[in-house]
Amino acid sequence: RLVRTGEPLQFDSPEPRMCSSPEDRYPEEQQHVKGFSIKLARTVQRQSKSKMSTKRRMKASEREKMRMRSLAEALHQLRDYLPPDYSKRGQPLTKIQTLKYTIEYINKLSDILNRA
Repeated sequence: RLVRTGEPLQFDSPEPRMCSSPEDRYPEEQQHVKGFSIKLARTVQRQSKSKMSTKRRMKASEREKMRMRSLAEALHQLRDYLPPDYSKRGQPLTKIQTLKYTIEYINKLSDILNRA
C-alpha cells in the first residue's frame, strides 16, 4: 500500500506483497515515481497493436464490402433470369425471395424437361 507523505511515495510496510503487481507481470515496464523515467515500451506496444487492429479492421471492412457487392451483383443477375411473373408490381425482390423463386423456377424447368 502506498502512503502519501511530504516525501516521494513510499510503501507503509516493508514486508513483501502477496498479490502480483504490474511490475511482477510486466518486468520490461519499469515504473518509478519522481525523478525517474517511465519506460513506455508497453504503451508504445499497446498503441501499435491498436493501430494494427484498426488497419486490420479497415481491411476486413473493405473485404466485407466487396463480398456484399459481389453477392448483390450475383442476386441481380439471378433476378434477370427469372420470368417477370415472379416480380410483384415492379418491386425488386428481396434476397430470400430471389433465392426461393430461383429454386422454384429451376424445379419447374426440371419438371418440364423430365416430362419431355
